[in-house]
Amino acid sequence: MKTLRVALVDDEKNVRLAVGTALKKECFEVLEFSNGQLAYDDLISMEGTVPDIYVLDIMMPVMDGIMFLQKFKAIHPEIPAIFLTSRDEEFDKVLGLELGADDYLCKPFSVKELIARIKVLVRRYDFLKVNATQMENKHQTDQLASNEITVDSDSYTAFIGDRPLVLTVTEFRLIELFVNRKGAVLTREQLINAAFPEDNFVNDRAIDCHIKRLRKKIGSEKIETVYGLGYRFTE
Repeated sequence: MKTLRVALVDDEKNVRLAVGTALKKECFEVLEFSNGQLAYDDLISMEGTVPDIYVLDIMMPVMDGIMFLQKFKAIHPEIPAIFLTSRDEEFDKVLGLELGADDYLCKPFSVKELIARIKVLVRRYDFLKVNATQMENKHQTDQLASNEITVDSDSYTAFIGDRPLVLTVTEFRLIELFVNRKGAVLTREQLINAAFPEDNFVNDRAIDCHIKRLRKKIGSEKIETVYGLGYRFTE
């Protein structure tokens, strides 16, 4: 099995130590950087193997996470990135996702959840690179069976009609549950358990925010609010 190479970019030494130790226990190779400039200098001077994924803090000295994201995505758009961010940085989170970040976790976060999302994103990107043609054919075959929205659990990818959906891991987990339970009323507790299986730092408000973002991507009419209970997916 391929050893995953993770670039961890965070100016907080204790975060690098905790996350780096956990990743190494999972047999990941970890490259640590204290700011975006050091990570970028290493990237452009690197010959051969580049990291499989970047885990980025947003607020860092010299070069912050958003600036680094812009620079490295211009060179390697195929490499996924996860932001680590504080709960009050909603603007930065949205901006980061618009610039090409694939997911984000709010501090404090579960390291187990971070590891799970790293594995998901690397698997998704590997699937897209190796199976682009097969995926297109599979999507065309499965489209009638799943009506307008198609989800592929193996690759964590989804389509609405012929258009691929750009989703975070959390958003994919939600749309997968909605499609599988179309017409059923899902409580916030059920949605939290599906979207954050390893995360203990989640409340109802977090689910509401993700539902709001998901509605913008698939159409607000497809997710109905059932007041006092939760949400229902209707196609």
